[in-house]
Amino acid sequence: MDQSRTAAAFHWATPLGVSVICFLVSGAIHLLIGILTPIFVNSGFGRGVIFISQRTDTQLFGTPPSELLDRNKELATFRTLFMTNAGGALVMIGIFIVSLAWFGLRHHQGWAFVTLVLAGLVVLPYWFLIFKPYVNAGISIRFGDLPPIFWIPTLVLLPGVIFGWLGLRS
Repeated sequence: MDQSRTAAAFHWATPLGVSVICFLVSGAIHLLIGILTPIFVNSGFGRGVIFISQRTDTQLFGTPPSELLDRNKELATFRTLFMTNAGGALVMIGIFIVSLAWFGLRHHQGWAFVTLVLAGLVVLPYWFLIFKPYVNAGISIRFGDLPPIFWIPTLVLLPGVIFGWLGLRS
């Protein structure tokens, strides 16, 4: 790619602009959920879920999540620590995604595009591992069960990849 291109040559209404928007949305979702996680982890809403949704978690663990957490203080403490740590990781991931999209991809940097695509794809096998115990237990996971951190970044990944590829080639 021509290294002389600058942010001045960037236009939002182009394939590259659409790609940057997609990755910025993904990064913003990571940031937002990461910031909100420690705030809501022990709220009535937050305690209704162990991992995926109240429905799926109740089926997998045999008890509604809030009851399970009320009965097992050690599990509740572990979950709070784990979710707070996960929130911090989501903030970090969000900062990286936003930075790569804004300072790299927006400046027509192919390395930033490759990094964003790899980061978006590498998480998918881990989701398979996360969903496997639910599927093995015969629990169907519906779209409505999935927290936004699962589906929004995935939803914007394909258009981000396609439009980024087209935008960097032009």
